[in-house]
Amino acid sequence: MNVFHLTNKAGDQLSILERGAAMQRWTTAVGNSKRELILSYAEPDAYAQDPFYLGALVGPYANRIGKGRLLIGQQFYQLEQNEGQNQLHGGAAGLHQMNWQVLEQQESRLVLGCEMADGQGGYPGPVSFRVTYQLSEQSALDVELEASSSVTTLVGPTLHPYFNLAPDQAPIDQHKLCLHAAHYTLTDEQNIPTGELPKVQGSPLDFSTAKTLTGIRMDYNFVVNGDLHQAAAELISPDGLVRLSVYSDYPGLQVYTGEHLAGPFKSRQGICLEPQFFPDSPNQKGFPFHFTRPGQPFKAHIRYQLDKAG
Repeated sequence: MNVFHLTNKAGDQLSILERGAAMQRWTTAVGNSKRELILSYAEPDAYAQDPFYLGALVGPYANRIGKGRLLIGQQFYQLEQNEGQNQLHGGAAGLHQMNWQVLEQQESRLVLGCEMADGQGGYPGPVSFRVTYQLSEQSALDVELEASSSVTTLVGPTLHPYFNLAPDQAPIDQHKLCLHAAHYTLTDEQNIPTGELPKVQGSPLDFSTAKTLTGIRMDYNFVVNGDLHQAAAELISPDGLVRLSVYSDYPGLQVYTGEHLAGPFKSRQGICLEPQFFPDSPNQKGFPFHFTRPGQPFKAHIRYQLDKAG
Protein backbone atom coordinates (compact mmCIF):
# COMPACT_ATOMS: atom_id res chain seq x y z
CA MET A 1 0.00 0.00 0.00
CA ASN A 2 1.37 3.39 -0.96
CA VAL A 3 1.98 5.96 1.79
CA PHE A 4 2.44 9.65 1.00
CA HIS A 5 4.33 11.98 3.34
CA LEU A 6 3.86 15.73 3.81
CA THR A 7 6.20 17.95 5.81
CA ASN A 8 6.67 21.62 6.62
CA LYS A 9 9.36 23.73 8.26
CA ALA A 10 7.35 23.94 11.51
CA GLY A 11 8.16 20.30 12.29
CA ASP A 12 4.84 18.79 11.25
CA GLN A 13 4.68 15.47 9.42
CA LEU A 14 1.57 13.92 7.89
CA SER A 15 1.27 10.45 6.37
CA ILE A 16 -1.64 9.70 4.01
CA LEU A 17 -2.60 6.26 2.72
CA GLU A 18 -3.82 5.59 -0.80
CA ARG A 19 -6.52 3.38 0.74
CA GLY A 20 -9.36 5.58 1.94
CA ALA A 21 -7.16 8.68 1.52
CA ALA A 22 -6.69 8.05 5.25
CA MET A 23 -4.65 10.14 7.66
CA GLN A 24 -2.36 7.44 9.02
CA ARG A 25 -0.04 9.54 11.18
CA TRP A 26 0.24 13.18 12.14
CA THR A 27 3.17 14.25 14.29
CA THR A 28 4.26 17.67 15.44
CA ALA A 29 7.23 19.14 17.29
CA VAL A 30 6.48 20.08 20.90
CA GLY A 31 9.58 21.58 22.44
CA ASN A 32 12.41 19.17 21.68
CA SER A 33 10.21 16.11 21.16
CA LYS A 34 7.77 14.74 18.59
CA ARG A 35 4.15 14.11 19.51
CA GLU A 36 1.61 11.88 17.75
CA LEU A 37 -1.75 13.62 17.32
CA ILE A 38 -3.95 10.80 16.01
CA LEU A 39 -4.37 7.09 16.64
CA SER A 40 -2.77 4.85 14.05
CA TYR A 41 -1.97 1.27 13.22
CA ALA A 42 1.74 0.49 13.11
CA GLU A 43 1.43 -1.16 9.69
CA PRO A 44 -0.47 0.38 6.76
CA ASP A 45 -1.85 -3.02 5.70
CA ALA A 46 -3.83 -3.19 8.97
CA TYR A 47 -6.16 -0.50 7.62
CA ALA A 48 -7.65 -3.03 5.18
CA GLN A 49 -9.35 -4.79 8.12
CA ASP A 50 -10.02 -1.70 10.23
CA PRO A 51 -13.62 -1.52 11.62
CA PHE A 52 -13.29 1.97 13.17
CA TYR A 53 -12.89 4.18 10.03
CA LEU A 54 -9.53 5.12 11.56
CA GLY A 55 -8.32 8.35 9.93
CA ALA A 56 -10.32 7.63 6.79
CA LEU A 57 -12.14 9.88 4.38
CA VAL A 58 -15.73 8.63 4.74
CA GLY A 59 -18.73 9.00 2.46
CA PRO A 60 -20.19 9.67 -0.09
CA TYR A 61 -22.34 10.95 2.80
CA ALA A 62 -20.84 10.91 6.28
CA ASN A 63 -22.76 9.74 9.36
CA ARG A 64 -26.10 7.93 9.28
CA ILE A 65 -29.03 7.80 6.89
CA GLY A 66 -32.10 6.31 8.55
CA LYS A 67 -33.21 2.98 7.02
CA GLY A 68 -30.92 3.79 4.07
CA ARG A 69 -33.75 5.79 2.48
CA LEU A 70 -32.84 8.40 -0.10
CA LEU A 71 -35.36 10.32 -2.21
CA ILE A 72 -34.09 12.47 -5.08
CA GLY A 73 -36.96 14.21 -6.84
CA GLN A 74 -39.52 11.46 -7.38
CA GLN A 75 -36.90 8.69 -7.49
CA PHE A 76 -36.36 6.48 -4.42
CA TYR A 77 -32.96 4.88 -3.79
CA GLN A 78 -32.38 2.14 -1.25
CA LEU A 79 -28.88 2.63 0.13
CA GLU A 80 -26.85 -0.19 1.61
CA GLN A 81 -27.76 -0.81 5.27
CA ASN A 82 -24.47 -1.51 7.04
CA GLU A 83 -25.42 -0.52 10.60
CA GLY A 84 -28.62 -2.37 11.44
CA GLN A 85 -31.35 -0.77 9.31
CA ASN A 86 -29.30 2.34 8.65
CA GLN A 87 -26.45 3.34 6.42
CA LEU A 88 -23.28 4.62 8.10
CA HIS A 89 -20.51 6.52 6.31
CA GLY A 90 -21.53 5.52 2.79
CA GLY A 91 -21.80 1.78 3.38
CA ALA A 92 -19.29 -1.05 3.69
CA ALA A 93 -17.72 -0.16 0.33
CA GLY A 94 -17.67 3.61 0.83
CA LEU A 95 -14.87 6.06 0.17
CA HIS A 96 -12.88 4.62 3.09
CA GLN A 97 -12.39 1.39 1.10
CA MET A 98 -11.43 3.01 -2.20
CA ASN A 99 -7.90 3.20 -3.56
CA TRP A 100 -7.19 6.84 -4.34
CA GLN A 101 -4.90 7.96 -7.15
CA VAL A 102 -2.24 10.68 -6.94
CA LEU A 103 -3.17 13.76 -8.97
CA GLU A 104 -0.51 16.10 -7.53
CA GLN A 105 2.24 15.74 -4.94
CA GLN A 106 4.57 18.35 -3.44
CA GLU A 107 6.47 18.56 -0.17
CA SER A 108 3.54 20.00 1.79
CA ARG A 109 0.62 19.37 -0.59
CA LEU A 110 -1.12 16.23 -1.85
CA VAL A 111 -4.10 15.88 -4.18
CA LEU A 112 -5.82 12.49 -4.51
CA GLY A 113 -8.81 11.40 -6.60
CA CYS A 114 -11.12 8.45 -7.08
CA GLU A 115 -14.32 7.62 -8.92
CA MET A 116 -17.26 5.88 -7.29
CA ALA A 117 -19.30 3.77 -9.69
CA ASP A 118 -23.01 4.22 -10.30
CA GLY A 119 -24.93 2.19 -7.70
CA GLN A 120 -22.03 1.74 -5.29
CA GLY A 121 -23.54 1.73 -1.80
CA GLY A 122 -26.87 2.44 -3.49
CA TYR A 123 -25.95 5.97 -4.64
CA PRO A 124 -26.64 7.23 -8.16
CA GLY A 125 -23.47 8.07 -10.05
CA PRO A 126 -20.77 7.82 -11.17
CA VAL A 127 -19.20 10.46 -8.91
CA SER A 128 -15.66 11.82 -9.14
CA PHE A 129 -14.07 12.75 -5.80
CA ARG A 130 -11.00 14.83 -5.03
CA VAL A 131 -9.25 15.63 -1.76
CA THR A 132 -6.45 18.13 -1.24
CA TYR A 133 -4.25 18.03 1.87
CA GLN A 134 -2.14 21.16 2.45
CA LEU A 135 0.22 21.72 5.39
CA SER A 136 1.04 25.36 6.11
CA GLU A 137 4.11 26.79 7.82
CA GLN A 138 1.77 27.96 10.61
CA SER A 139 0.95 24.34 11.57
CA ALA A 140 -2.45 24.35 9.88
CA LEU A 141 -3.74 21.41 7.86
CA ASP A 142 -6.23 22.55 5.22
CA VAL A 143 -8.36 19.88 3.57
CA GLU A 144 -10.55 20.56 0.54
CA LEU A 145 -13.17 17.97 -0.39
CA GLU A 146 -14.62 18.10 -3.90
CA ALA A 147 -17.04 16.01 -5.96
CA SER A 148 -18.74 16.23 -9.33
CA SER A 149 -21.30 14.06 -11.08
CA SER A 150 -23.22 13.93 -14.37
CA VAL A 151 -26.35 12.94 -12.42
CA THR A 152 -28.06 14.36 -9.33
CA THR A 153 -26.74 12.57 -6.24
CA LEU A 154 -26.04 12.96 -2.53
CA VAL A 155 -22.55 13.98 -1.41
CA GLY A 156 -21.23 15.06 2.00
CA PRO A 157 -17.95 13.34 2.97
CA THR A 158 -15.72 14.07 5.95
CA LEU A 159 -12.52 12.96 7.68
CA HIS A 160 -12.53 10.51 10.59
CA PRO A 161 -9.26 10.80 12.54
CA TYR A 162 -9.26 9.90 16.24
CA PHE A 163 -7.40 12.70 18.00
CA ASN A 164 -5.30 12.17 21.09
CA LEU A 165 -2.99 15.03 22.01
CA ALA A 166 -1.47 13.46 25.13
CA PRO A 167 2.22 12.48 25.00
CA ASP A 168 1.41 8.88 25.98
CA GLN A 169 -1.94 8.65 24.14
CA ALA A 170 -3.73 7.61 27.33
CA PRO A 171 -7.56 7.72 27.24
CA ILE A 172 -8.95 11.17 26.46
CA ASP A 173 -10.54 11.87 29.89
CA GLN A 174 -8.05 14.60 30.83
CA HIS A 175 -8.32 16.44 27.52
CA LYS A 176 -10.27 19.69 27.58
CA LEU A 177 -12.89 20.41 24.93
CA CYS A 178 -14.64 23.63 23.91
CA LEU A 179 -17.53 23.62 21.41
CA HIS A 180 -18.88 26.74 19.73
CA ALA A 181 -22.42 25.44 19.30
CA ALA A 182 -25.76 26.48 20.78
CA HIS A 183 -27.77 23.41 19.69
CA TYR A 184 -27.33 19.72 18.97
CA THR A 185 -29.36 17.09 17.11
CA LEU A 186 -31.35 14.88 19.46
CA THR A 187 -31.27 11.22 18.37
CA ASP A 188 -33.19 8.03 19.04
CA GLU A 189 -31.75 4.73 20.27
CA GLN A 190 -30.34 4.04 16.77
CA ASN A 191 -28.55 7.42 16.65
CA ILE A 192 -31.01 8.74 14.05
CA PRO A 193 -32.15 12.34 14.62
CA THR A 194 -35.68 12.91 15.88
CA GLY A 195 -35.77 16.31 14.15
CA GLU A 196 -35.43 18.24 17.41
CA LEU A 197 -32.53 20.66 18.01
CA PRO A 198 -32.31 21.20 21.79
CA LYS A 199 -30.15 23.93 23.29
CA VAL A 200 -26.90 22.79 24.86
CA GLN A 201 -27.07 25.52 27.51
CA GLY A 202 -27.55 24.00 30.96
CA SER A 203 -27.18 20.43 29.66
CA PRO A 204 -24.27 17.98 30.07
CA LEU A 205 -23.42 18.81 26.43
CA ASP A 206 -22.70 22.47 27.19
CA PHE A 207 -19.02 22.92 26.28
CA SER A 208 -19.24 26.64 25.59
CA THR A 209 -16.32 26.99 27.99
CA ALA A 210 -13.57 24.39 27.94
CA LYS A 211 -13.98 21.47 30.34
CA THR A 212 -12.45 18.04 30.75
CA LEU A 213 -13.98 14.97 29.13
CA THR A 214 -13.98 12.85 32.30
CA GLY A 215 -17.31 11.02 32.53
CA ILE A 216 -18.64 12.61 29.31
CA ARG A 217 -19.84 10.21 26.63
CA MET A 218 -20.75 11.68 23.25
CA ASP A 219 -21.83 10.65 19.78
CA TYR A 220 -23.75 13.77 18.79
CA ASN A 221 -23.91 16.26 15.96
CA PHE A 222 -23.61 19.87 17.07
CA VAL A 223 -24.97 22.86 15.13
CA VAL A 224 -22.01 25.16 14.39
CA ASN A 225 -21.46 28.43 12.51
CA GLY A 226 -20.23 26.75 9.34
CA ASP A 227 -17.54 29.21 8.34
CA LEU A 228 -13.76 29.34 8.42
CA HIS A 229 -13.57 32.38 10.72
CA GLN A 230 -14.97 30.77 13.87
CA ALA A 231 -13.60 27.52 15.28
CA ALA A 232 -16.27 24.85 15.72
CA ALA A 233 -14.20 23.06 18.36
CA GLU A 234 -10.99 23.37 20.36
CA LEU A 235 -9.27 20.37 21.93
CA ILE A 236 -6.50 20.92 24.50
CA SER A 237 -3.95 18.32 25.57
CA PRO A 238 -3.84 17.27 29.26
CA ASP A 239 -0.49 19.04 29.72
CA GLY A 240 -1.81 22.21 28.04
CA LEU A 241 1.01 22.28 25.46
CA VAL A 242 -1.07 21.49 22.35
CA ARG A 243 -4.35 23.05 21.21
CA LEU A 244 -6.19 21.77 18.13
CA SER A 245 -8.84 24.05 16.63
CA VAL A 246 -11.25 22.69 14.02
CA TYR A 247 -12.76 25.02 11.41
CA SER A 248 -15.08 24.16 8.52
CA ASP A 249 -17.77 25.56 6.25
CA TYR A 250 -19.95 22.55 7.10
CA PRO A 251 -22.96 23.41 9.35
CA GLY A 252 -22.49 20.43 11.69
CA LEU A 253 -19.78 18.80 13.78
CA GLN A 254 -20.07 15.22 15.01
CA VAL A 255 -18.30 14.64 18.31
CA TYR A 256 -17.63 11.00 19.17
CA THR A 257 -15.68 10.05 22.28
CA GLY A 258 -14.55 6.64 21.00
CA GLU A 259 -16.39 4.27 23.34
CA HIS A 260 -16.44 1.49 20.72
CA LEU A 261 -12.70 1.48 20.09
CA ALA A 262 -11.14 -1.91 20.82
CA GLY A 263 -7.87 -3.79 20.32
CA PRO A 264 -5.22 -2.73 19.56
CA PHE A 265 -6.72 0.48 20.96
CA LYS A 266 -8.55 1.17 24.21
CA SER A 267 -12.08 2.46 24.62
CA ARG A 268 -12.03 6.28 24.67
CA GLN A 269 -8.44 6.44 23.50
CA GLY A 270 -9.37 8.96 20.79
CA ILE A 271 -12.00 11.60 20.05
CA CYS A 272 -13.47 12.27 16.60
CA LEU A 273 -14.35 15.83 15.59
CA GLU A 274 -16.08 15.40 12.23
CA PRO A 275 -17.30 18.44 10.25
CA GLN A 276 -20.35 17.40 8.24
CA PHE A 277 -23.93 17.98 7.21
CA PHE A 278 -26.34 16.81 9.90
CA PRO A 279 -27.01 13.03 10.07
CA ASP A 280 -30.03 11.83 8.07
CA SER A 281 -30.50 15.34 6.64
CA PRO A 282 -32.25 14.17 3.42
CA ASN A 283 -35.03 12.64 5.57
CA GLN A 284 -35.35 15.48 8.10
CA LYS A 285 -37.39 18.61 7.44
CA GLY A 286 -35.25 21.73 7.56
CA PHE A 287 -31.91 19.97 8.05
CA PRO A 288 -29.14 21.42 5.82
CA PHE A 289 -27.64 19.56 2.87
CA HIS A 290 -27.64 19.87 -0.90
CA PHE A 291 -27.64 17.54 -3.86
CA THR A 292 -24.68 17.59 -6.23
CA ARG A 293 -25.95 18.12 -9.77
CA PRO A 294 -24.45 18.39 -13.27
CA GLY A 295 -22.77 21.78 -13.38
CA GLN A 296 -23.14 22.18 -9.61
CA PRO A 297 -20.15 20.39 -8.05
CA PHE A 298 -19.66 19.89 -4.33
CA LYS A 299 -16.93 21.57 -2.29
CA ALA A 300 -16.20 21.70 1.45
CA HIS A 301 -13.25 22.98 3.44
CA ILE A 302 -11.89 21.69 6.76
CA ARG A 303 -9.01 23.31 8.63
CA TYR A 304 -7.17 21.85 11.63
CA GLN A 305 -5.04 24.50 13.33
CA LEU A 306 -2.32 23.55 15.83
CA ASP A 307 -1.11 25.96 18.49
CA LYS A 308 1.78 24.82 20.66
CA ALA A 309 3.64 25.95 23.75
CA GLY A 310 7.01 24.80 24.93
